[in-house]
Parts: sequence; C-alpha cells; structure tokens
Amino acid sequence: MISLHAKSIDIQGSTKIISLILLDFLEGLGQSSKKPRSQFSTRFMTGTLEMDGWSRLGPLTLREGETAQAQIYSCLREALISGYFRPGEEISLRHTAKVLGTSVTPVREALRQLESDGGLEVWGGNRVLRVPILSEAELTDIRDIRLNLEGFAATLAIENVTASQIRLIANACAMMRRASDEGNADRYLESNWRFHKLIYAAAHRPVLMGVIEGMWLRVGPLIRHAVKAPHHLNRSMEHHDRAEQALRDRDGAALREAIVQDISDAAADLGATLKRYEQGG
Repeated sequence: MISLHAKSIDIQGSTKIISLILLDFLEGLGQSSKKPRSQFSTRFMTGTLEMDGWSRLGPLTLREGETAQAQIYSCLREALISGYFRPGEEISLRHTAKVLGTSVTPVREALRQLESDGGLEVWGGNRVLRVPILSEAELTDIRDIRLNLEGFAATLAIENVTASQIRLIANACAMMRRASDEGNADRYLESNWRFHKLIYAAAHRPVLMGVIEGMWLRVGPLIRHAVKAPHHLNRSMEHHDRAEQALRDRDGAALREAIVQDISDAAADLGATLKRYEQGG
C-alpha cells in the first residue's frame, strides 16, 4: 500500500512522486489482472440507473477547430467519469455513432483511445467492448492512489486558487447540494466531478491532473453505485461543504482532510456494495 504523507512531500519533486506512484499502480494492475474477477459481475450488470446513460448523451454538436475524434473522446470520457454507464455495460460502435449523430470512423478511434486509457476493455469470446468491472484489489489500488494524489493536489491548490475559481467551485457545490436534496444521483455525479476537477486544476500541475483523471475514468461507473448507499449523499455533502470553507479560509490541511475523508467514505460504501452482491444480498 502506498503511504505518502503530506508533510513529507517535497513539492518541487512532485513529478518524481507521481511517476513512482503511477508505476506502482500499473504493476499492481498487472498482477491483479491475472486473478479471477469478482463473482458479483453478472448481478452487478443487471442494476438500473435513474436515467439511461445514452439518453443523457444525446447528439453531439461538433465545434470548429477540433477534430471529431477528439470531441467524441472527450464526451465519452466525461460520461464514463460521471457514471453514465454501469460496470459491464457493452459499448457498441454503431450505437455510439448513432446516439452522437456522427460517422463511425471517429467513434472507432475514440473508443480505441478510451480502451488504451483503461476506461473500456475488450471482453469475452466475441471480443465486445465494455465498461470494465473492477476487482476488489483494483478498487483498493485506485482508492489508495486517489487518497494520496488528490490530497496532494488539494494542498497545492490552496497556494494558487483565485477568487474567481473559488466562486466556480462554490457553484458546483451548490448544484450538488440541490441534486442531493432532490435525490438526483445523475446530476449529483456530474457536479461532483466538476467540483473535484476545479479544485485539482487550481494546482496547475497537468501531469498530476492527468493521472487523477485516469483514476476517475476507471472508478466513475462504480461511484454511480456507491451513491445508492444509505446517507451517502448527506455524508458526501458534509465533506464538500468543509472543502469549500477550507478554500475560502486558505486552509490547506483542512482542504486535504475533507478530500481524503470524502474519498475514504465513498470507497467504504462501494466496498460494502460489492460485498453485498458477492453474498447474494
């Protein structure tokens, strides 16, 4: 398990730290991929969402100055991070192109890129493309990396965040609060990613941000199920409110603590959900 501590982190050497953590993570995935997947997968794939992910995507309006492939990739990446698709869900090339209203070719390239990123995987004898179903070991790896890297990013953000950025973060927090009050998990998850992303982006560390996004890409579909746990949204909003206040107070330690507790509680809820599926509950 990775055990970095904020007080011992050398900020100037952060790129080296990130590289070492990422290397450890990739080695862990290589080992865990050789182990059998959790037996909960079949039942897990039968769960329903409040709203079908495809209906939330809708036709994509392509912008000038950027390739269709890049825009499709970005759209699907954000959808995976925000929990539009459930673990084990198959992603059809032609259906994706139909929903987005684009040709097949740029969709094919975007899906290949997402597979390379770990957001999708080829599975089964028919080699269908689907959203991965993480094992318990993989989930633990991702949790530990998120705790360290996102806590680190939060500490760095305090040094650079501007008043206008804090207003944007506060707006995302308000949207989460409204979604929580309404019990709207779909809207909550979209605002949740925006909230965290805005905080980490304030650190101005693109390499660090890229690794964090990669972790969210893999765990996003699972987070969608964690929000169903009793009192999850209320607990999560308490952490987000504390994080927002820490930003206003310019308190790096308090911000890091709020972020770490948010990740820890979400991981605990998710772990309990996986165990219930495995036990047939």
